[in-house]
Amino acid sequence: MIELLLATSSLAGLAVGLVGPVWVIVVTTVLVAVLSAAVTWGQGFPALGGVAVTTGCLIACQISYMAGRFVTRQYGFPEQLFEDDVDGEPGDPGQRGISDDNGKDGKPPSRPPPSKP
Repeated sequence: MIELLLATSSLAGLAVGLVGPVWVIVVTTVLVAVLSAAVTWGQGFPALGGVAVTTGCLIACQISYMAGRFVTRQYGFPEQLFEDDVDGEPGDPGQRGISDDNGKDGKPPSRPPPSKP
């Protein structure tokens, strides 16, 4: 039963880390804590054993969530990889150092303007 609880908690954390917004992990951890406590109590675990299993489930959920977020940030997700091809505009990673007002922020241009003959 402990292995099943740990595996379920890990899968829930990984799923939220890959596709869910950040606030969903709060709801997920509350559900993991309540469900693992209820299952351990229902199975007749002693109080200290139930707390240990619930804590382990929460740790597994959080580690899996961080792994999912790392994978999403490092490698992207299939929907995000094709996001910018529709309109031909570069995404946020391609916008480094380029202001939105095209040089009207008081900074000199990166190269001098062409001279007119």
